[in-house]
Amino acid sequence: MTWRDNYHAASFRGVPFFVESADSTHGRRQAVHEHAQRDVPYTEDLGRKAREFSVSGYLIGAEYQTQRDELIKACETAGPGVLIHPYRGEMTVTCRGLGVSESSNEGGFCPVKLTFLESGEASYPSAKVDTVNAIDAKGNAVTAAAEKSFVSDFLTTGFPAYVAESAVSGLAELGEFMAAPGLSFAGDLQAASDFYQQAKGLASDALSLVQQPLQMVSRITSLFGSIRSAFGSNAFSMLTGLFDRSPSNYSGSTATPSRKQEATNYVAMNALVRQAAVAEAAKAAVVTQTTVTTASGLTQTSTAPTVYDSYQEAIKVRTDLLDRIDAESEATPNDEVYVTLSDLRTSVVQAVPNPEQDLARIVQFVPRETLPSLLVAYQIYGDAGRADEIATRNGPRHPGFLVGGNQLEVLADG
Repeated sequence: MTWRDNYHAASFRGVPFFVESADSTHGRRQAVHEHAQRDVPYTEDLGRKAREFSVSGYLIGAEYQTQRDELIKACETAGPGVLIHPYRGEMTVTCRGLGVSESSNEGGFCPVKLTFLESGEASYPSAKVDTVNAIDAKGNAVTAAAEKSFVSDFLTTGFPAYVAESAVSGLAELGEFMAAPGLSFAGDLQAASDFYQQAKGLASDALSLVQQPLQMVSRITSLFGSIRSAFGSNAFSMLTGLFDRSPSNYSGSTATPSRKQEATNYVAMNALVRQAAVAEAAKAAVVTQTTVTTASGLTQTSTAPTVYDSYQEAIKVRTDLLDRIDAESEATPNDEVYVTLSDLRTSVVQAVPNPEQDLARIVQFVPRETLPSLLVAYQIYGDAGRADEIATRNGPRHPGFLVGGNQLEVLADG
């Protein structure tokens, strides 16, 4: 194939022109370092030079002015454009200059000189927010602030026995609930067993723990910290359930100083539960934690990004979490807890759903006639293997008969 076969009619941004000659410059960039009292310089290579293309050509014809104006407009347009180079073919370039020469001696003939620079691409470093670690740090800050608030308010020493008994009852109920929450342990079996024993221990040790607030708060937050390993994918539901069962209002009597302290202890314990629960729930919304056994028989914690079936599911989790953070922010009188909850809220908005995950969307599909889920899955995805997914999401009376005209929820690829 000869050069004539590879020759292209020249144009820039679709505006044609004729070419007489074309030049280009190539090479590399260097910085020459010449130091005092040294005869040998050092040349530092700084990378390839931007390729520059110069084209000498012309426009011709009785109405060349129209073509001239179009070429001027093309060269004055911001940003890169497509150049059809007569010898190099199509390339993306930026026009650096256009020279136009007109003379009455050469009517209908207009020489032009164009200079182009290869466009390249922006490759500057970009900042990236580590949303997962941000939530972990902000959640830990909420828990730390909750612990300080609890220790400053909770007190049983120096009050009548019923004040301690009331706190013992509340702590024992918390331990019993966590030992049998009505949710299945979906994490590691050993982690689930350890969690159960710790929860029962919290209930059985309640009498001694209420006399030692520091040890009591440590046992509670430690137990909350192991929920993700014990419950796996059910951790978020477990944690939000703990939040919801801990009211912020006290309905008993506050007529005496002892009764007031009893009420303060009740409110402080429930606040600790809610704040620790919402902090761990935020972590569970972005990371699922499990405990695995290595080949050597040792156990170690394994984490993976929390997987959502759809974008809508992730948004629902985020909304549920934000509603509880907002409710707790309004309820707490502690400034430090309020600030840390606000920081956690910001991180949750940024991280759920994970901006790096391309989640599928739930869309509506209406079959025209009654069809089996296998056929519907094949029509939508080209994959009959996703029939169970459609049946599980929509719960038909029988997966072999998806009634025509009835709306189905299906996943569209992210």
